[in-house]
Amino acid sequence: MKFINFLAILLFLTSCSTSQNYHSVDNRINSKESQKKPYVLLISIDGYRWDYTEKYKPKFLTKFKETGSSVKSLRPSYPTKTFPNHLSLATGRYPVNHGIIGNSFYAPTMREEYSLRNREAVTDSRFYLAKPIWVLAEEQNLLAATYFWPGSEAKIDGSLPSYYLTYNHNTPHEDRINTVIEWYKLPEEKRPHLTTLYFSDVDSAGHKYGPNSKEVKNAIIKVDQSIEKLNTELSKLNLPINIIIVSDHGMANVDSDKFELIASEELKEEIKLSYKVIGKGPIVHFYVNDNPQTNTISLLERINKNASNFKCYDNKSTPKKLNFRDSERIGDFVCLANKGWSIGLSKGHLPKGNHGWSQYEGMEMHSILYAKGPNFKESFQANTINNIDIYPMIAKLLDLKIDHKIDGTIKYSKELLK
Repeated sequence: MKFINFLAILLFLTSCSTSQNYHSVDNRINSKESQKKPYVLLISIDGYRWDYTEKYKPKFLTKFKETGSSVKSLRPSYPTKTFPNHLSLATGRYPVNHGIIGNSFYAPTMREEYSLRNREAVTDSRFYLAKPIWVLAEEQNLLAATYFWPGSEAKIDGSLPSYYLTYNHNTPHEDRINTVIEWYKLPEEKRPHLTTLYFSDVDSAGHKYGPNSKEVKNAIIKVDQSIEKLNTELSKLNLPINIIIVSDHGMANVDSDKFELIASEELKEEIKLSYKVIGKGPIVHFYVNDNPQTNTISLLERINKNASNFKCYDNKSTPKKLNFRDSERIGDFVCLANKGWSIGLSKGHLPKGNHGWSQYEGMEMHSILYAKGPNFKESFQANTINNIDIYPMIAKLLDLKIDHKIDGTIKYSKELLK
């Protein structure tokens, strides 16, 4: 009897560990035509700098890169932050066009603040202004699944992925891997052809310990082993799966001495009376209050007059190459720090590693794109491309029609395809 009870408990625990731990939208199936299409698994390693593979030599990623298709580096969009770039990867649009112009910002028309730490904001579809690849897929009767991806918990254009999860930073790798494998084992009509997967470990270690730390190396090895395990299990299914591994941005060392106050104490009081201030580090936004007590142009000139390692712009005059202007969600004026410098109204805590600076000042903000599968060239490397070019490439792989405006182009990313 004891053995039977033990067996029952064991079966219960096993069923809990493999049971459906994700949200699913009922009554959706792949069309007959979609069932014949290949599969795409898009994996993001947050904060994985373009040169980390050569620097730390992770076993699986090194071989994956060498034997598959890759680019010298993937150029992120500005600002080089997590949410803006995950949405650029997923929509083919610059942050000013997909709406998520920072990890935190203010949307004047909505009179609401967005923050990656605010679940109510993250799931509010009004913040998202462009169609993600999973919505495009669902609209064309091809099922999509997202195991964590910024924006995937919001009903964008009235649609959610067929399978998705509520973000939990502490979800073990094993759970992530097991769920993705579970998805690929579903019957053909219910099996997602587009799947996303996300790992935060490398970014977290980079912020806390800096990009040259042993902790970053350990985080890379951990993620490398998890992706290898996933790849091994997926290969047993004999499905035409194209695996695309990307990152959203790079990482740079932060020198605590490289900090500059934006304003004097006297000017700071004036700013507090008239502006909502959001941001610190590489970029700071200033949004005019309903009843401003100061002249913005005059304030901008006074700040810039004393600035040494940053420059402030009104939101129509930021450097053109950044594609970061003419959006109400950018502050009425915004201050951009020079590479490696941090700015703010007060200093506060500085991480040992950070990102957010221009993608055109050196390559420390650049990320990766490695791909392997039946539709990709073998042992091939292309030059640097923009991350907005990934969207049309995935659409082509899945034979999805893009019937709306995007900023990306297939011209360069198609070089990776057979």
